[in-house]
Amino acid sequence: MAKSISEQIQTYLFEQLSDVFEKDAFFILGVSGGPDSMALMYLFYLLKQDALIVHINYGKRGEQSDKDQELVEQMAFAWGFECCSVRLNPQDAGKENFQNWARKQRYQFFEDLKSDYKADAIVTAHHQDDQVETVLQKILRGSSPAAWKGMEVWDGRLFRPLLPFSKEEILDFCEAEAVPYRIDDSNEESGFARNFIRHELAGEMDRFFPGWQQNLLALEQYAEAYEESIRMVANRIVDNNTLDVEKFSALAEPLKTAVLKFVLDDIGLGHEYSKGELEELRDIETLQTGKSKTVGSVSFTRDRGQIIIHSGRSPRKVEEQISEKEVKQGWSKEGIRLSAENDPDVKPDLRLDKQVMKFPLSLRSWKQGDAFQPLGMQGHQKVSDHLTNRKIPTISREKALVLCGSDGTIYAIIYPLEAPNGEHGAIADTAKVKASTQTILSIKVK
Repeated sequence: MAKSISEQIQTYLFEQLSDVFEKDAFFILGVSGGPDSMALMYLFYLLKQDALIVHINYGKRGEQSDKDQELVEQMAFAWGFECCSVRLNPQDAGKENFQNWARKQRYQFFEDLKSDYKADAIVTAHHQDDQVETVLQKILRGSSPAAWKGMEVWDGRLFRPLLPFSKEEILDFCEAEAVPYRIDDSNEESGFARNFIRHELAGEMDRFFPGWQQNLLALEQYAEAYEESIRMVANRIVDNNTLDVEKFSALAEPLKTAVLKFVLDDIGLGHEYSKGELEELRDIETLQTGKSKTVGSVSFTRDRGQIIIHSGRSPRKVEEQISEKEVKQGWSKEGIRLSAENDPDVKPDLRLDKQVMKFPLSLRSWKQGDAFQPLGMQGHQKVSDHLTNRKIPTISREKALVLCGSDGTIYAIIYPLEAPNGEHGAIADTAKVKASTQTILSIKVK
């Protein structure tokens, strides 16, 4: 007998939480009072997952907005959560599009609270219908294939555990579990692009193109193939944030734009680059030596046959000291968790022999000249050469970290999240786990 939708959603959320986060993880959970976010809050209650519930009252619907807030606060209290409600004045949006303004305000509050509470992630109730609408809007607005993959369940910042489930399935869950919720009447209006797709376009699409939603979601595989192709081209042209002008000039015009966008997205500090900004770089290969062009937070400076690409802000360098006591208690920072384990069957991302390590440890950004002894090798290898051999994207290598002993010995290299094949890092031969190992240093990369 097939699992009920309640069992399916609970099982999926439990597996995602177990795979991505530590048991004691803490979350910032945005709850509007609608069925999606109320279902998510109830799921966190069922799984005994700790979170701060955050509700934003925009005051757009008067008494109805207040009732939304009242429901969220009451149910958060009943289910044992701390709740924070924020009231905004919609007039503060001024002439800015209200939806855009509201979204920026909402996520700024989420980010601030995440920092204050040292939370592991921000959780939102986006679901499969939202994904379909997101992809369709991007296509209609002329986005490149790289954008067709839409949102991710976990992107390193936002956790969207309901993404694989449809709105109908979530409503069925609410009915099965008697989860209370409220409906925002403004969501029925067609004045906003997303609501137009939902209430007017979707019905006609169902009539003329049955299965169109699943066809749109299937575009993700093409988006991933496109992105990987552009990555391969970019890695041949850009090395250590240096663009080879001759190789770049040989590309077809559409490929030039795609490569530049890839570079900008990788080191552009979260800025979303518009078509107009990309157009400003069309003549970048004609720059004279010493001349620069800046787009957003990224500058391109010509130096003879190459162009140096650098962020408007210096890359943040990591330098953390970690004591043996902190490892025993479980140390977590920079998206990395270190802990001491006595179970030989423990399966972290990287396993090292804690007994050979000289404390305090140092977790830092790698630098030129760093070298270590790779697992199974007799001699040493430069960290820079190792990252090149492991096909770490050239414009991402500076994000790699090294774990060192107090004497400077490098025990492990921790790869950036963009590493291919889901690899998390490499350990030194001197720190490998042996039959005689009693305590394992576990490294978990979030």
